[in-house]
Amino acid sequence: MVRLNKEERELLLTQPTIAHLVTLRPAGTPHVAPVWFLWDGEQGAKGRAWVMADGGAVKVRNIKRNPAVALSVATPERPLSYVVLEGQAEITSEDLAPVVERMCVLYDGPERGAEFAKELLGEDRMVLLEITIDRIMSWKDESG
Repeated sequence: MVRLNKEERELLLTQPTIAHLVTLRPAGTPHVAPVWFLWDGEQGAKGRAWVMADGGAVKVRNIKRNPAVALSVATPERPLSYVVLEGQAEITSEDLAPVVERMCVLYDGPERGAEFAKELLGEDRMVLLEITIDRIMSWKDESG
């Protein structure tokens, strides 16, 4: 198994790729949700990521009970590579508007992204899941 180096991880984590967020239900079974995310880079520790969510979503309720989460990001085609981020999520509204706007612009482009961010923020239901990363795992296909 060949791991991605830091530059390769950063490149993958800064692309508008759909990630899968895993939280734990009350019974301990996994709940997986496809999400948009924003990577803040590997700082001092291992970095952090943000996911936006409706305040009443299953993933938010799960995190209130158990903050342990995993975020899986993979390339959609060859050469294949992936990064799995494990950490602790905190529900916050701090910096909500700028983070939601940055995320929407990343995934939807400047015009549609800014418009979509205003729609989401206008509903007054959005929260951020700020994930402090404890562990990073990665892999890349050397044969691709």
